[in-house]
This record gives sequence, C-alpha cells and structure tokens, in this order.
Amino acid sequence: MLSMDLYSAIEENLKQKRQTILFLNRRGYSTFIMCRNCGYTVQCKNCNISMTYHSYEKKIKCHYCGYEEKVVMVCPECHSDKIRYFGTGTQKLEQEINKQFPNAKTIRMDIDTVTKKNSHEEILNRFKNENIDILIGTQMVVKGHHFPNVTLVGVIAADSSLNIDDYRANERTFQILTQVAGRAGRENLPGKVIIQSYNPENFSIQCAKKQNYENFYETEIALRKQLKYPPFCDITVVSFNGLQEKEIRASHSMDV
Repeated sequence: MLSMDLYSAIEENLKQKRQTILFLNRRGYSTFIMCRNCGYTVQCKNCNISMTYHSYEKKIKCHYCGYEEKVVMVCPECHSDKIRYFGTGTQKLEQEINKQFPNAKTIRMDIDTVTKKNSHEEILNRFKNENIDILIGTQMVVKGHHFPNVTLVGVIAADSSLNIDDYRANERTFQILTQVAGRAGRENLPGKVIIQSYNPENFSIQCAKKQNYENFYETEIALRKQLKYPPFCDITVVSFNGLQEKEIRASHSMDV
C-alpha cells in the first residue's frame, strides 16, 4: 500500500516530529468481497453495487443506500468457503500504518468516524493540538484545513477517481489532488506531496503535480468539445422508479 518513497518520507517526518496526512478516497476495509471459486461478488440487494467490508464492526455495507448485513462466510451461489476480500479502504490503510509504524500516533477521519455531533471538529482539533503524527482520511481531510506542522501529504490510489463512469472524472481528480496538495507546507516549513498512481502519465495527475490549472483546462475543454460533452451539450437523464421490475420495464417500453 505504501511505495518505498512514501514509506521513507513518513519515516523521516516522524523523526523530525512533523505531521503527515494520508488521503485515500475510499472508506472501509475492503472495497469488494468475491468468491474465488465461482467469481460471485457480494452486492447490495437494493442497489446491485458491490458491498464494502468494515472490519471494526464485522459488517458489510452499501455506501449508496446504507444497507448493511453480517459478514459473508460462505458463497451463496456455490456454497464455497473461498470468500476473499479485495481492495483497500481507510480502515485497512490505518491498520497497515499502525503495523509499519507502531510508535506513531494515528487518527482516522471518514464518514464512519464522524457520525456523532461535532466529531468532525473534535478529530481535527485532536490532530492539531495533541501531537498526533498521521491523519488518515477521505475527502473530508482535503478542504480548507490549516495545519502548520503538516509537511507531508501522501495520496494513495490517485487513480480511484479516474475510474468512475462520469465525464467529469478528470476534472474531479485534478480538483481533489490540487486541494489535498495544498494541505502541506502552509506556513514556514516546506511541504512535500507524494501521489501514488498506476496511471501517472494521465494529464489530470500531471497538471495537478505542476499545479497548472490553465494547461488542465485547455486539455479538458478540447476533449469535451471533441466528444460533445458539457458545456458543449446538455445531458438529460430520464429515470423510471417503482417497486416492481415488470412495471418499470412496461413503462419504459411505452411511448413517452
């Protein structure tokens, strides 16, 4: 989960008594659960998307509708016990950091840790005032926070926002990387940002690395014009909702 460069930078930051922010825009422990015998993937019964494993609660959850259930131990399709957990979330990252840096103080901030009133502010205040070494979090950690002692920001799996089925994927990736990079070196101490990616040549990552908004805009707007995406067109979504799939299909086939 940590490249050698990022591991060494965290290690050096700990020696210097400086703080680190690690950003991973995916909460939970494992991002999907699959049977290695038949390939079955555990999906939400409401949304038909992959459920995410949360190790601390021993539950699997849907991050869209909130549905949750107990951990799956046996495949419901082939009844094999070869259920495996794949992918990485903030819980798993926190566990890995605690394992590799056992003397470091860590704190995690994602939707699972800020459910109580004022817990968002409490976590940020603890990180700032209690000499906590490493803050691990999702998108919540990137916007508008000012930590004078943060000199290192590590981005884990920067590609995750590139792989969403949305024409704005490049824009969102550039935006979030630019924001998270701005958390390091905000006062007198110099800052360092390490972005881990399987696709480092992607132009949104390269432009974020150079903090070059104009270059990103020119490239992205040319792509959108060529592909006829907004702002060069309007996209309209027509949706059908109902309790019975047959009724939805019937309404979909009618002339509108």
